[in-house]
Amino acid sequence: LQEIKDPCLHLLRNCIDHGIEPPQERGRIGKTQGGAISITIEQVNANRVEVTISDDGAGIDTRKVREAVVKSGLLDYVAAQEINDVDMLSYIFQSGVTTSPIVTDLSGRGLGMAIVREKVERLGGEVILDTGPGKGTTFRLLPLTVSTVRGLLVRVAQQSFVIPITFVERVAMTRLDAVRTVENRATVLLGDRPVSFVRLREVLDMPPDLSTDQALPNAPIVVLATADKRIACQVDEIIGEQELLVKSLGPQLARVRNIGGAAVLGTGKVVPILNVADVVKSAVKATARSAPEGKAETQKPDRQRAVLVVDDSITARTLLKTILESAGYLVRTAVDGAEAFATLRETKFDVVVSDVDMPRLNGFDLTARIRGDRKLAELPVILVTALESRQDRERGIDVGANAYIVKSSFAQSNLLEVVHRYA
Repeated sequence: LQEIKDPCLHLLRNCIDHGIEPPQERGRIGKTQGGAISITIEQVNANRVEVTISDDGAGIDTRKVREAVVKSGLLDYVAAQEINDVDMLSYIFQSGVTTSPIVTDLSGRGLGMAIVREKVERLGGEVILDTGPGKGTTFRLLPLTVSTVRGLLVRVAQQSFVIPITFVERVAMTRLDAVRTVENRATVLLGDRPVSFVRLREVLDMPPDLSTDQALPNAPIVVLATADKRIACQVDEIIGEQELLVKSLGPQLARVRNIGGAAVLGTGKVVPILNVADVVKSAVKATARSAPEGKAETQKPDRQRAVLVVDDSITARTLLKTILESAGYLVRTAVDGAEAFATLRETKFDVVVSDVDMPRLNGFDLTARIRGDRKLAELPVILVTALESRQDRERGIDVGANAYIVKSSFAQSNLLEVVHRYA
């Protein structure tokens, strides 16, 4: 009850300060001059309580949200315009985003909705938003009770964990050689959308398990979904789904990163319950973005690796060449895709680092041509480009690029890490 108090208070303030229109405006559009706010609490089933707070106000203006997101620096103007209205609404839960032009005692600091989501997720629940122009806004809070949880039991490096089923979008098997790198993050294609890929063992800072860390072609993954993020976590084994009694960690361990509690199995074994909101944040910050282990740990011959750098800008070409040569690579350059492809037919290279926007043959077409050549099809291609839209990143994956690095977030260490992974 104490945990749900602040979210309810923030939402009530938002209904009053953001949602309900002034009396004159309501009268002009045919509404009663007094606004209405309703709060309902309903026990959905044995272990689920739903709290609904709604108003009959103006609804959330996605145009103002888009402007606030750009103003806060979370997205630039072009990127914000590419996001549809439904996905844009999720940004109201980001810290620092507010549509209020001034700061008052009630609102304007851009912290309230972030606190709402954090508190509800700490209870193992989620926030569902429904809004529309002129029809008002409804927030549904779905926190679980602290007694039982329906969880997915998984094994990671000889240790079992419980993932609350509320946050599990799907489980699947994936081929590890299908993992690609986009913006320096490992991703896997699920359906037609790329999803960030991590190994749960690395996110939880667990040591390698030599008995299970083998170069297997396939691995089980669990796709976790919070309010605005999806992430695919590789585990060693999916054991099954169970109803479990939740135990707190006690006052001595009031806050443990990535762990929300514990459960006792029928065998008497104590199993940690993962705090999915923490896990997703840890995964986003994780520096472990290596390729699948079977691939990354393969021993390579002790020889100087050859890299072909392709860029029509002499400045960028020289910079990339200098960075790679200082790291010990043998580097050759080409001024566009046509020259690069001709060079590849004559000389053997271990990896290609290419710009996208080039004359004669651009980076996308060069990558597609490499994948279509029987002798070059397996050659790793890393695209380094200023094109950062979602469509461009997805096109890079579609044509077969192994990694996609955006120049606006370019760092020397990122480049060397990715080249080392594939060279």
